[in-house]
Amino acid sequence: MNNAALALACFALVAAAAPASAENPSISKVNSSVTAEAGQSYDSLSTVNGHVHIRRGASANQAKTVNGSITIEDDAKVGSASTVNGSLDLGEGVVIATDASTVNGRLKLHKRSRVGGDVSSVNGDIELKGAEVKGRLTTVSGNIDLTEGARVEGGIHIEKPRNTIWYTKIPERVTVHICSTCTVNGELRFDRPVTLRVDSGAKIGRVIGDDVKRL
Repeated sequence: MNNAALALACFALVAAAAPASAENPSISKVNSSVTAEAGQSYDSLSTVNGHVHIRRGASANQAKTVNGSITIEDDAKVGSASTVNGSLDLGEGVVIATDASTVNGRLKLHKRSRVGGDVSSVNGDIELKGAEVKGRLTTVSGNIDLTEGARVEGGIHIEKPRNTIWYTKIPERVTVHICSTCTVNGELRFDRPVTLRVDSGAKIGRVIGDDVKRL
């Protein structure tokens, strides 16, 4: 897919937001940011060129942008969250029912945050500080850092680069760190060179990979 077609596809994804309901309105923008006010409920929050900010205790069925970051404050609840060019930051006690994803941007999840599906990024780092992910952590060129008792139920997958259109700079080796109080159930599958640091006391599943350097 060429760049023009890719941009058009991304725009279509954002523009196709579900219609607003009387109880839970949607907010859809093109060249500005979107804010969900504290304690309020929404259907879809979407923009093309702008950030999405979900304030404390708010809820939304989905949050998405193409060129912008998504910030979700403490105790907010979201069905799914995704961005192409931007970071995704979850405060404490945030709940995402399904998946959280970026293409070019880091993902950071703080204490008591929970994701019911997968957490994925192509080029961004993934950091869990006391958070829980029911699905899998997936990245290609980002590092993974699990601290403060973080828990991942579906394993970790470091994928091999496939389509170079998505990659900014591919490091020779990525780093995965799992702290002493952290748990990763399921396989740790590494399809490319990885430096794996597992602190004493950490609980992990089977490690699969041809080039895994343990520290």
